Amino acid sequence: MNTKEIARGGLLTAVAVALLYMGGAVTYIGPAACLVAGVASAVPLLRRANLRNAVLLYLAASILSALLVPRKIVAAAYILFCGLYPIIKFVVESRAPRHMQTAIKLVYFNIVLAVAGALASRGFFPQVEMPEFWRLAGLWFAANVGFMIYDLGLSRLIAALRRTLPPD
Repeated sequence: MNTKEIARGGLLTAVAVALLYMGGAVTYIGPAACLVAGVASAVPLLRRANLRNAVLLYLAASILSALLVPRKIVAAAYILFCGLYPIIKFVVESRAPRHMQTAIKLVYFNIVLAVAGALASRGFFPQVEMPEFWRLAGLWFAANVGFMIYDLGLSRLIAALRRTLPPD
């Protein structure tokens, strides 16, 4: 790891934490700030496929957001899904057979959703109220559809960044 990669990782971590802090401070931009902050962990994977730097960036941003972000639900969303998913997506799309990729990503998302639901039902996030069964089933289905749209959008964003970012 050279100094250029370390500096880039530090800057991307700072941007991710700043976005998460703003998302935690301003109620209505929390989800969008979390999604945009998650793109930071995809940047090291764009040109050189540097998985180690992406994981280190994710870990640093996760620790700092857990300590600094005022609304912990925003930090938890980043830690459980938004920050880790671009890394999972890269690993799945580079190593799994093409016909299995969508299924693997859906399994990952549903595991994260189940963990988040279990944490919310245990009282870790008192601001989240668990709905009744039928409403929960509808929300689960809608979350899966939203995830597929997010995955497609993230793929297109990564392709656009690969075309427009200058070479290392």
